[in-house]
Amino acid sequence: MSLQDLLKTARKRGASDVLVMVGDAPAICVAGHWIRIAEGLLCKDEVDQMVAELLDEASLQNLQRVRELDFSRSFTDIGRIRCNVHYQRDHLALVLRLLWPEIPSAQELGIPRHVIATGSLHDGLILVCGATGSGKSTTLAAIVEFINQTRDAHVVTVEDPIEFIYTNKKSLIEQREVGNDTTTWQAALRNVLRQAPDVIVLGELRDLESIQMALSAAETGHLVMASVHATTAIGAVTRILDVFPSSQIAQIRLQLSQSIRMVFAQRLIPGRTPNTRALQYEILMGTKAIQNLIRNSDVDQISNLIHSGREHGMMSFAQCRQDLVARGLVAAET
Repeated sequence: MSLQDLLKTARKRGASDVLVMVGDAPAICVAGHWIRIAEGLLCKDEVDQMVAELLDEASLQNLQRVRELDFSRSFTDIGRIRCNVHYQRDHLALVLRLLWPEIPSAQELGIPRHVIATGSLHDGLILVCGATGSGKSTTLAAIVEFINQTRDAHVVTVEDPIEFIYTNKKSLIEQREVGNDTTTWQAALRNVLRQAPDVIVLGELRDLESIQMALSAAETGHLVMASVHATTAIGAVTRILDVFPSSQIAQIRLQLSQSIRMVFAQRLIPGRTPNTRALQYEILMGTKAIQNLIRNSDVDQISNLIHSGREHGMMSFAQCRQDLVARGLVAAET
């Protein structure tokens, strides 16, 4: 089976990911479950050929040196693919993420409209968090596309790698890929404010430097959007605060409290029908009460405000689950 045939099969069966490795059959991930889709076991030459279809000679040499690469590719009739090539047991292996053919709408994603509409804000910090594979990048892309359709803004993204490709509409969107358009993540962060952005989109807040830059930019009249590796809204807040030394924590609490606009935490859970998943989410909005809790080091109390904050657009995971059951999208026993 060729790489493109494998990807077409995965797309047709609604898979999110494809795994290719020597000594096993190719597998796809459908609704969180891995399924082998062929009888024969792949040999080294077959896997090497699939990798060669994705990389040029210079990239292959770089792969041999660094032992793993992240990048993205586009295929006719398949769409855009996020790729990770790596070695395991001294053989090449591939994990391919199938991205949405087009940037989905809020309705398609199952995200409340007021979450997407935070893209109309002109400053502050918007965070999207969740486990790996929960759709954080897709949610960010949907907000960016909302901006693209409704605002005459200059948007600069820093991505590693670029996933969704935007077609400029009302906005001007520049997409910078680490490795191709900028030498390093740190270099891109240091220079982004010199590029006259209205909106800055960071693929991930991954360290102290990126968090400091995001907070500073949000304070100085920019809308900053980013993903965070945390599973809850409170987890995203504490993840940011815990990065800093104790000598800076009071200042960072103040900065975060003043800049936070929304935290959207998401997870995918089994849907009512087989091989489907539903989006379960938690929404924290940057109300005055939330800002006070962050500033006064009462983060543990945030969950109470989320649960009682529906009038402000907030929702807890438990409330969302109840809504999904009531709408027939998720079985009660799930």
